[in-house]
Amino acid sequence: MALRIPNLLQCEIRHRMEQWRDVLDRRVLRERIDQHAGGVILVAGLSVVLLGIVLLRILWPATSAPLAHARLAWFYDANTKQLFTGRFKEAGPIAAPSGPLPDGGPAGFRAHAYSYVLEPDESDLFVGFLERPDPSAGARASHDMTDFDTWAQGRLIKRVEDDQWVAATSVQGRAILHELLEPNADGQTALYQLPRTK
Repeated sequence: MALRIPNLLQCEIRHRMEQWRDVLDRRVLRERIDQHAGGVILVAGLSVVLLGIVLLRILWPATSAPLAHARLAWFYDANTKQLFTGRFKEAGPIAAPSGPLPDGGPAGFRAHAYSYVLEPDESDLFVGFLERPDPSAGARASHDMTDFDTWAQGRLIKRVEDDQWVAATSVQGRAILHELLEPNADGQTALYQLPRTK
């Protein structure tokens, strides 16, 4: 037994389909726009405002949130070759957990730790370079690396395995920093890591 649609329902379906066809017809659409010009102006205005918000969000200079709110920084214990945490505003060298160096100076140097994963454990970290203020420069240390020129003035850096400290603005210093920007063998770029606050 075949399913039969009543005549009244067939007429109603045909009527609804004709209404949708008329709505999709361009002439009808233009007439509706003419009849409801206020709604079109409202939608266009909201679109312009939304576009403006998106453009402001894209073009507005971003603040460095991780560095602005950091309370802790990584330090490298030159005696044990291990990382430990210290206050972000300390420039180093600072007292290390293992005690002083053989010459009596502090063994804790500011370390710039990196990893190739987003949420690393301490075992995933590696030290890109160590830093310390240049005693001969006498400049006030800035810890905000987003402004390289200010940060680099009066700053000495070195790799962990290097014997000699070099100025961050020197050719050797820039070479150390440039190495960190290059991808590894897997094509990954190192990510700067700060210690997690507890």
